[in-house]
Amino acid sequence: MFLMTAMPRLAATVAAFFAAVLIGAPAGAAEKTTQTEARWIAYDAATKSVKVKVDKPGKGPNKDKLKRNQEVSFRVVPEGSVLVRTSVAINGVKGELTDIPADKKVNVYWLPDPDNKDGYFARKIDVVLSEEELDKRYPDADKN
Repeated sequence: MFLMTAMPRLAATVAAFFAAVLIGAPAGAAEKTTQTEARWIAYDAATKSVKVKVDKPGKGPNKDKLKRNQEVSFRVVPEGSVLVRTSVAINGVKGELTDIPADKKVNVYWLPDPDNKDGYFARKIDVVLSEEELDKRYPDADKN
């Protein structure tokens, strides 16, 4: 019985692996990202880019490329597979680039842009909620 259920799952896993290898992973997928704390300025859907102002250059292999108070543009991929698009999380919940208000504190996980040697690509953006925003969103959380 076990073999009857395990074999199809194994075959599906092997097929998915070979499909990923044949299609190819996105450029830079194996490269480690750099985390940077910043203030959100804007998202430009026409150019598929976001602009932020750096608060802390952060942690990671490219942290020295950005400076505090520098305004930086990152290329984003707003749609598509989770393997290639820029993912957005607002307090741990999936969000969209258009959901982020101006001057919001964000963590940008980025790497050098494989399509533009002088640019940067944002792989993931996390929105950080303030204590006041958390209290508004979850008013009963502290009451026991």
